[in-house]
Amino acid sequence: MERYSNPDIIYSYKYEAVSHSLLDKVFRHWLNYAFRFVPPRMSANLLSMIGNVGSWFALWLMILFGDSSSPRIRILFGIASFSVFFYHTVDNLDGKQARRLGCYGPLGEFVDHWFDSFNAFFFPLGAIAIFPSVPFSWAVGLIVLSTVADWIVLREACKTNRMYFGPISTDEGIAVYWLFLFAIFLLGRDFWAHPHPALGFPPCLLVFPCYGIALIATIVMTLVKNRFLGFAHALIELVFFVPVVCWILAAKPILGYRFALISGLLLIGFIGSRHIGDLLRARLVGLEYPAFYPDLVVYSLAVLAVSVLSLAGVRLPRWLVVFPAVVLFVDTAHALVLQFLRTVRRVYDCLGITLFSFPDTEKVAVVEAYPGK
Repeated sequence: MERYSNPDIIYSYKYEAVSHSLLDKVFRHWLNYAFRFVPPRMSANLLSMIGNVGSWFALWLMILFGDSSSPRIRILFGIASFSVFFYHTVDNLDGKQARRLGCYGPLGEFVDHWFDSFNAFFFPLGAIAIFPSVPFSWAVGLIVLSTVADWIVLREACKTNRMYFGPISTDEGIAVYWLFLFAIFLLGRDFWAHPHPALGFPPCLLVFPCYGIALIATIVMTLVKNRFLGFAHALIELVFFVPVVCWILAAKPILGYRFALISGLLLIGFIGSRHIGDLLRARLVGLEYPAFYPDLVVYSLAVLAVSVLSLAGVRLPRWLVVFPAVVLFVDTAHALVLQFLRTVRRVYDCLGITLFSFPDTEKVAVVEAYPGK
């Protein structure tokens, strides 16, 4: 049974976006042009969900084919680049469409940022899938930092009712990713994966640490600005990642390094998205943010136990090493689906707004400002 610490907060919804993004000064011209092709009566939430098809599609292309050096696969990097560019464009148009329809409110913000919580780790995971030779600590660190950074930034929004985008923001990060995919399409994967004569190491190794430094800077600056508010909850989130990291190492001989790595990093990202989803629900519909999840504790301990035993040299059946992680994955996916459905239901019960409502049939919440994202 879910508890609501502030059930009336949904009726006083407030949100403001402050953007100093450098890319926005140029990208807005493309957005103004692309907005002409958005059907005038299309639901903003539907538009947002369609846009996310691009990011999901690009990720699975990279997981399935990204590590291939075949010239025939090269075109897929171009397709993936276009898919991420498509997502990037639509992600910036859903807010404009909401303003045009006059149907902005807590549900629109939830849908936008709930899907963004997946994209926060999809993009670095896609790059890791292309170059699985990236050091293990780098790969894990990037996914963990991505989810923690997203949580902390949204924690600030919970406190201030304002989303702040600095000069180097998520817009720049997404643009770097689709440009990186396009560069792989142009130059080939081998150019990025093999040591360069002038550098002495693969050029792809320049990208990962730069992205990690940007994430660390975002986390530190946000924590300092908010006097380390939310730091304790962020540490709790990190604890749940430890069993999965151990599982990757234990499952590597069974599933193969690349498959175990990608599976484990996906699980880490989804666990992080579960925390972010409930943080959004606490701000938007007044949910009491849970201190911990009993199901997550139980299944994580099971994953940790079999992983530690396997790493210690105890001979366990292969299925026993894999099975707890599968259960944890299914449980996390189920929790994410419930988050989405319960939020949609809560908004409908309180405001009469459906997922794909139009302004002439819904009760619109009062908003101070709505972002263009």
